[in-house]
Amino acid sequence: MASPYFFCTALAWLFLSPALQLPRRMIQARYIPQMPLAGVVRCFWYWEGTFQGHTQTHTQERLMPTGEPTIVLDLHEEKIRVYDWKDPSRFEVFGHSILCGPRSEPFVIDTAQQDRVFGIQFRPGGTFPFFHAPCREFENRDVDLDLLWRDAADRLREQLLEASSVEDMFQVAEAALLARLVRPLELHPAISYAARSFSTRPHRAKVAAVVDSIGLSHRRFLQIFTDQIGLTPKAFCRVQRFQRVLRQVNAALHVDWLQLALDCGYYDQAHFIHDFQNFSGFTPSVYCARKTVHANHVPLV
Repeated sequence: MASPYFFCTALAWLFLSPALQLPRRMIQARYIPQMPLAGVVRCFWYWEGTFQGHTQTHTQERLMPTGEPTIVLDLHEEKIRVYDWKDPSRFEVFGHSILCGPRSEPFVIDTAQQDRVFGIQFRPGGTFPFFHAPCREFENRDVDLDLLWRDAADRLREQLLEASSVEDMFQVAEAALLARLVRPLELHPAISYAARSFSTRPHRAKVAAVVDSIGLSHRRFLQIFTDQIGLTPKAFCRVQRFQRVLRQVNAALHVDWLQLALDCGYYDQAHFIHDFQNFSGFTPSVYCARKTVHANHVPLV
């Protein structure tokens, strides 16, 4: 089963054979908040799904970096485990809720732990208004939410468990998030502009050109961007370019790797392969052979 992490609308069984029409219980839902919260939160999501009598073909998935943070709450009693992508036999154990920081490298999750999960998917820099620590402290890290929010993390999970419907869960989470504000919801205007530029045109945007257009010194821009987004501008832009590659690979029936590399702003194919392996842990051909309908989730067999 594909994990819901980093995805608002995961339909994990779309790629199953039509012959495998087994008894199932599956609920997936998303909620997009109104402004101003929508400026920092991409969506709230809920996933509950099991197939009765079905044995999964894989127990772990490697998740690709997106540069976006997420809060994940497991609504069963097992604790959350996150695995080392270079050595999936090694893992960290957390509580029932974690903050997954912005990433520029992959990580591995256990598919067996995803029967009932609630998440808050943030936009780039979206966690900055809700935590006292700057986002750079969460780069490529997972942190127990109760270490950051203390009793409020447990209260949120209890309220989600007590909610009478998924719709009520969304309202509970939205209210809880607004109650945790420690800064204004808006990021620095220059940072919002830069993140938007890097996200929409990662194959064309140049950090120096963006800095020149916003009126901040390079040093000051680097400091504010890293504090609020959690990655350096260069790392964030590279991750967004990698995400552009994944979208194109998953939409294509046949991939011309050289042309794809050039279209996405790489100098040559060697540069493209090097970046792809750094961000995914796979060669492009191995990723293509293992891809599913979910571009950021790759089964580990």
